[in-house]
Amino acid sequence: MDQKNKLIWIKITSIIICVILISILLIIPILYDFWWNEWLRDIFPGTDYIWRFITEFGGTYVYYGMFFIFYWGINKQYAKSLFRVYVGSNFVNFYSKALINRGRPDESLWILIGAGHLSTPSGHAMSSSVWWGYIAIYLKKWWMWVTSIIIIILVGLSRNYLGVHWLGDVLTGWLFGMIILLLVLILRNPIYSFLEKKAINQGVLSICGIILAIIILILTEILYNSTYNIGTPCGQLLGMSIGFYVEQKYINFNENIREKKWWKGLIRLILGLILILCFFMGLDLFLSSSVFWQNTLMHMLTLLFGIVFWPLIFQKINI
Repeated sequence: MDQKNKLIWIKITSIIICVILISILLIIPILYDFWWNEWLRDIFPGTDYIWRFITEFGGTYVYYGMFFIFYWGINKQYAKSLFRVYVGSNFVNFYSKALINRGRPDESLWILIGAGHLSTPSGHAMSSSVWWGYIAIYLKKWWMWVTSIIIIILVGLSRNYLGVHWLGDVLTGWLFGMIILLLVLILRNPIYSFLEKKAINQGVLSICGIILAIIILILTEILYNSTYNIGTPCGQLLGMSIGFYVEQKYINFNENIREKKWWKGLIRLILGLILILCFFMGLDLFLSSSVFWQNTLMHMLTLLFGIVFWPLIFQKINI
């Protein structure tokens, strides 16, 4: 067996181990008791706001902000790849929550935060594993691995400290994240080779993404009774599917800000982030995230603004 196949089998074996561990963790009662949360609060007294800040490193605002920084000013193709994996993990999180169907700790135990859906696995623990892990894999730098691992651990612990997740939720979230990263490592090159061989372009991918999002949105909301709507990942899938095609076809901006004067690149990033934040928060005033079609619309429009409209503007004004 050559080295390449050996590595693939190691990854497959690791996935199987993760699945077995998840199955075991789901049936250990002590992992779904509040003792761990109380212990964290006892050893870190008076740190509520610190943990509230830390938890945002596994939240939508940070992910969107980082995605747009990569997309507007560093590496557009990498930003697309990162965001696709992130959106895929959001779908996995939704359906795994629905399948496991475990409730959260009582709302009276929550600190400085709210949460309105099912508990296991933790979405923050899972998405932070995928997001920061993927960045570490891409950069291949020891310091990024250390940074990513620290952030992943702290984000998971923050969910326990704030009282919105059980210890078992966080542990299974990390394992689900590892499975997704391992699958990406196994399937990434074969998928790229297939797309290149069949000459499947962004237009075809976008059409498939739009159709898939609509089918998932309709079928899930009609057939599945869940307290957590699937509007977020469907809105993200629609936004990136439409946005990536329109930008590539009609704008195709140069994301390398190092080729511009430093102050122009800085304006592009800072002003863009401010506009995106205002746009997203503005939509949140008029649209309810608890209503699936409004939640879908909110995320889709936010992504379209950042992927299409802001690049169109900064290209026109040459920043």
